[in-house]
Amino acid sequence: MRKELDLPRIDDSKLDEAEALIASIAAREPGTAAAELEALSALTGKLHSEVEFLEYWSWTDLDTLARLTLAPEPPCVPDLSREELVELVEIIQHCSVTGREWAMRYYTALLRRSLSLPNVMDFVASGEDVEVIAEKLLQAAR
Repeated sequence: MRKELDLPRIDDSKLDEAEALIASIAAREPGTAAAELEALSALTGKLHSEVEFLEYWSWTDLDTLARLTLAPEPPCVPDLSREELVELVEIIQHCSVTGREWAMRYYTALLRRSLSLPNVMDFVASGEDVEVIAEKLLQAAR
């Protein structure tokens, strides 16, 4: 798999600080977390808004959200090969089973961005063979 498709390394030394800032942002009244958002942006090198963190517990856990926040944005790779799609689908499925949610979400976002498909997980979770899923993703992206 080409380097740009590798899962980025997360600086674990920043994880506790990111989690604390996210928890603080989520606990504050809307419009009152400017200082925390600024600190989080300084930590991650990305701009953030309160909306990203409101009621995060309804869709993920704090560790996963902190890791996603610290990770760089997934690249757009418009020329993904069929073989790369097979490998990415396998990775996403494996992450889903093993509980590596942040990696699953990162790779799902990479596929959504690269294929311009909003419903990537519908394909990945279809229960079909990964070769069939990859082919269907390619067809849908055309």
